[in-house]
Amino acid sequence: MTVGTVLYIFLFVAGCAISVLFLEYGTVALMGLLVTVPIFMFLILLIMRKRISVTVDAKNPMAEKDDIDRPARAVITLSIENRNRFLPLTKGIAKVRYENKFSGDKGKLKIRFSVDAGKKRDRRIPVVMYNCGNVSITVEKVRIYDYLNLFAWTIGKHFEKQDILVLPPMKEMYLGKDRWYNETNEDSDRFSLYKKGDDPSEIFNIRDFMDGDKIQRIHWKLSSKTGNLMVKEGSLPLTKAIHIFIDLCVTAIKEERGRNVNLLIQGVYSISMFMIEHGIPQIFIWHDRKNEMIQEYSVEHEEELYWMFQELFKCRITKNPNELMQAYMDWGKGKLLESALYLTVADHDDLDERNLIRDRLEVMDLRGEELEDQE
Repeated sequence: MTVGTVLYIFLFVAGCAISVLFLEYGTVALMGLLVTVPIFMFLILLIMRKRISVTVDAKNPMAEKDDIDRPARAVITLSIENRNRFLPLTKGIAKVRYENKFSGDKGKLKIRFSVDAGKKRDRRIPVVMYNCGNVSITVEKVRIYDYLNLFAWTIGKHFEKQDILVLPPMKEMYLGKDRWYNETNEDSDRFSLYKKGDDPSEIFNIRDFMDGDKIQRIHWKLSSKTGNLMVKEGSLPLTKAIHIFIDLCVTAIKEERGRNVNLLIQGVYSISMFMIEHGIPQIFIWHDRKNEMIQEYSVEHEEELYWMFQELFKCRITKNPNELMQAYMDWGKGKLLESALYLTVADHDDLDERNLIRDRLEVMDLRGEELEDQE
């Protein structure tokens, strides 16, 4: 029941009382008007609702924060088309529900809109989100009203859910290309873009002959064309992707927990983009507490990183570090990892005693302090 309906009922009751007490021409005309107006408004609403259509879309499936402590705006678009040539829509209300399962944030919105006769309007619906995650935004119901707000009609409900990734700003990070370009003496289909090696199957560079160069490295065809001795430099074979462990444990007080979650995602985002930029494949590993399993996701390109975040954001953070550590230890049994990063925003004083990875493990505290570098 709308406010206009309540006000009309009050006026109708008052009009009936006046008509009974004062049976005159004016009071009868007033009652006739009170009876006719709502019928007329209802007929107009019936005509309007048949020629008004609504669609929902997310123009940008990703929202990136400008600052780690400032909110992002996940925006969807409500498109309303009024095909009535002489009847403008003066009032419509869309009820919107949103939820970020990764951070636990959720809420409701009411969005008001209007559309001129014969026009189409796009109404942007921004959802303010302080924490990173995959925000699901659903337009639950769209209602239109007559010109006196006596009646309302639902013209659409339960529209398709729109998912928008909310990511932190990237932080400039330098991890060292040579450090994570894992050299190998075995056959490989990956080669360094920045460092030469001894593999003759792939040419890294061609340069002029210098004293000390081996004769076997001379590029005879090119030398004959240029008239100068030219030497082929072999490429450096690389091992398989680097393993990156994501520690979903956030053991901070409630006021700091949201910021630590954002710092964790910022670290994952920034490190992965650094690796992608320098052609270093990654395998992200995290513990899915809901399904009690370790998830693995390979990333080599930027699009794959966004898909990885969609899977990661289906999980929940935890306050129990032992739960994660035991899961990682069980997963790591019998696996030989050339190199790995362990990204965390929680204190783990016993990581070295746990012997998670025997060969190499670098633990990075994404709150700004490197806890441990273990070779």
